Amino acid sequence: MDHIFEHYNKSGYLHHAYVIEGTHESVVPSLVSAIERNLNMVAKGNPDFMVTRHDSFTITEARALKNVQTRAAWGGERKIYIISALSFPLEAQNALLKTFEEPTEGTHFFIILPRAEILLPTLLSRVLVVGKMISPVNDVAATFVEKFLAATLENRFVMIKKLAEKKDRDTVDRELFRQVLDTLEQKLAARTKGRRDGNSARIFREIYRAKSYLATRGASPKMLLEHIAMVV
Repeated sequence: MDHIFEHYNKSGYLHHAYVIEGTHESVVPSLVSAIERNLNMVAKGNPDFMVTRHDSFTITEARALKNVQTRAAWGGERKIYIISALSFPLEAQNALLKTFEEPTEGTHFFIILPRAEILLPTLLSRVLVVGKMISPVNDVAATFVEKFLAATLENRFVMIKKLAEKKDRDTVDRELFRQVLDTLEQKLAARTKGRRDGNSARIFREIYRAKSYLATRGASPKMLLEHIAMVV
């Protein structure tokens, strides 16, 4: 993320829309600080500086953003909109295509998503994507995966049930499951290095699908990981 503002400080140019891959916790605090420091803006109490967090960024919220960004800035030259979401439904993306192509002058969007690939190609063509900025895998996810791989199928289901009850639901719950899937993928990649059999390919394909579904509205992290438990 630093290179966004390094480039700005050298050129004076800031793109109108960035997509940053990561989580709210790992991106937003440092992003807000960087914007305040480099753009000489204050976030707190500033009507031109909006930070929101969503499980799913709905079409209603997309339409509201589309409308609010058309107003002139209250106290300066810029308006900043930071939006973090676990999923970004297609109808919401379509509602913002024109906005992300031709936003109101001085408007800048920073969209934080688990993966940029969940966006439509037409929307991706209108933004600049910044690579993953995620926190290191936490001890809970790492320990879980080690035990998960060694467990029987029955015990895996028990572990998944306990994991689903470990934290609050929705945002925190999904992030924990995402880290488990990421860690599981890394562990299996190390174990199957150099192997090209059909079963290995199927396992990684199913993990990829599970991570994609995890970012959609209404998906059950518990059921997705139970499916992976049977596949691995």
